Amino acid sequence: MNELIEILEERFVPVEIIKLLDGIDKFDVDNYAVEHDICPLCLGELVMRRYKERRPDFWGFPAYEEMCDLVCSRCGEVF
Repeated sequence: MNELIEILEERFVPVEIIKLLDGIDKFDVDNYAVEHDICPLCLGELVMRRYKERRPDFWGFPAYEEMCDLVCSRCGEVF
């Protein structure tokens, strides 16, 4: 956090920095990380995991639906 404040001090006055940091929400930071394929927990890379999930038979034939999850390649957390 100190590094962030130092960077902000180069461009903003303390009152502006307080307003900027007050508006930061952990939910927003986590969403930003996931949108850029970064795990918000360990900062690992998020990869797409595809798999087929079994569904009820369709006209007597086995049916599957392709599903996708974002999974962290480092910690294994699913997003």
